[in-house]
Amino acid sequence: MKFQSIAILLLVVGLSACSAKLPQTQAVEGQEVQEAQSHFNSFLQQDYAQAVDGDIRLSWKAFGQHESYTAQLQAARPAFLRLALVDPLGRPLLLLTSDGNTFTLVDNRQSVAYTGVAENQALRRFLPAFIPTEDVFFWLSGRVPLDKMTAAQPRRDAAGKLWWYGAPASPGTVHVVALDQDQRLHRHLIVEEKNAVVLFEARYSDYTNNAWPQRIDFSGKSLEADYSIEFTEILAFTPPRQEQFQIRIPPHFTRKSIQDL
Repeated sequence: MKFQSIAILLLVVGLSACSAKLPQTQAVEGQEVQEAQSHFNSFLQQDYAQAVDGDIRLSWKAFGQHESYTAQLQAARPAFLRLALVDPLGRPLLLLTSDGNTFTLVDNRQSVAYTGVAENQALRRFLPAFIPTEDVFFWLSGRVPLDKMTAAQPRRDAAGKLWWYGAPASPGTVHVVALDQDQRLHRHLIVEEKNAVVLFEARYSDYTNNAWPQRIDFSGKSLEADYSIEFTEILAFTPPRQEQFQIRIPPHFTRKSIQDL
């Protein structure tokens, strides 16, 4: 895959495409329904980080290829993002920033800067339309927007280890989430309702003491590669200044819109 194609894939910051499967669950009845709903409500009401700054390992698999990159990630609600792929000496090779509405992608190796809007159709090939850009931080942090799960219906997994909840998403799709016994998000799927196909899934693991997932694996039929984000070191949860999500493009760089790719 050409470096330009990899750069565009990395705009997704962790989405994927593969063989995610629906879980085997069973209905709950009586007192267990109330217990399940209380469990989920407690999860929704938890305090959680509003930003993150850390070093990550970003990996993807597609078409028999597997690539892994060292990177630095800063993200903040609602949709601020700064991702820098670095070389072994810590120098940025590729730098992406976004405020959720527009983005800038700078390729230092090619001296080229790309700009565009987050709703660009080229980007939507990798970030599905049913994932609003303002929800990206929720997917990174292992949280669920409260308004997305107001009508959640609970179920149990076959092993009795996870509570499962389903609620309507965009037309024709449903959110399905699984919480463990410690009220941490274990899996989050978006499923095509008609054919019960997993369009998108995130799996969360290795939580820190303050309930931040250190590893996220993404997959789903609607995407073009499998991705994972692994935090190798979390530096802070303090929201960065908004200036850090802006790039000053060097005057000698070639500027292109995303439509030029």
